[in-house]
Amino acid sequence: MRKHGIEEGRGAFVEGAWYIIADAACVGKRPVAVERFGTRLVLFRDERGALVAARARCPHRGADLGLGRVVDGAIECPYHGFRFASDGRCVAIPCEGRGASARGAGDALALTRYEAREHRGFVWLFWGERPAELPPVPWFDGLPPDERHAHTASVDWDVPFARAMEGMLDFHHLPFAHRPWFPGVGAMLDPCEVRVEGDVIRAEAVLRHDDGEPWDGRRGWRFEMEVRFPGVLRLSFGKRVVGMAGCAPIDAERTAIVGRYYVPIPVIGRLLAWLGVRAEFWLIQPGDERMLASSEPRDADLDACRFVRADEGILAWHKMRRARLKAQRVGEPRRLPVEAG
Repeated sequence: MRKHGIEEGRGAFVEGAWYIIADAACVGKRPVAVERFGTRLVLFRDERGALVAARARCPHRGADLGLGRVVDGAIECPYHGFRFASDGRCVAIPCEGRGASARGAGDALALTRYEAREHRGFVWLFWGERPAELPPVPWFDGLPPDERHAHTASVDWDVPFARAMEGMLDFHHLPFAHRPWFPGVGAMLDPCEVRVEGDVIRAEAVLRHDDGEPWDGRRGWRFEMEVRFPGVLRLSFGKRVVGMAGCAPIDAERTAIVGRYYVPIPVIGRLLAWLGVRAEFWLIQPGDERMLASSEPRDADLDACRFVRADEGILAWHKMRRARLKAQRVGEPRRLPVEAG
């Protein structure tokens, strides 16, 4: 183990936090299966339309509930028709006849559920043991009050979570990794200010040409970023466009990203947001994924890199991650699911 590196290694997921794991609009009348934190989950809606998240493995024989259907707010296994209510209880065992679930199925056939919320069009999952009082779902001040002028999309990266977050916090790759799409952008990151407030990282920076003069407050491309540790962030560029992203581990090697653009302009804002997201996911992010996937070592390792001032936000994030994982190792809450029953 390295003295100062990310000695926790791949697969060490930060617990006790909310993650964005999906676009809520994708969860409709049919269940949706996703893999997060190395676990296959099923998302569905109960009879009231409320979101439910559970382990996708049927307790009976292990079939994938994501291949099933929702009947009267209960999810039905596609293999033998066992049904499970939103609280995890088994409410139907067709092969045993009516009322079978009331004759002792109990906890043995209960779904493993997870704390999940639907908020502002995202599916949020609390990963870790449920505390006596759940922390609020994180959000950002200054965002539009609704999603009328917004568009959301999702993508999976073949990149470990820590590496993906390094990419999200990186400003100064833009003039090089994305040169075809941002011609003429200066490479000098000045000024650059990073502030850490609890589990929030705030960064303000300007990319400009190095003309030997102090920044005059006007020249260059200005960015503002706010990260709610571990994987939710807001990015502002220019006066009109705000981006938001939620990152969550699929497993030790891959990361799921749900991104959104807000363009609060009457009439055409939603169209512009759609165009912005499409450009981001088709043109920009493939380059980011390629750079991160090709970096050595594959997972983040602070000792293997030589950081510069422009990487201050990345180092702040790694410091938070290292402290949280260390706390988990010495006995802080680690049990993950909320057991039904």
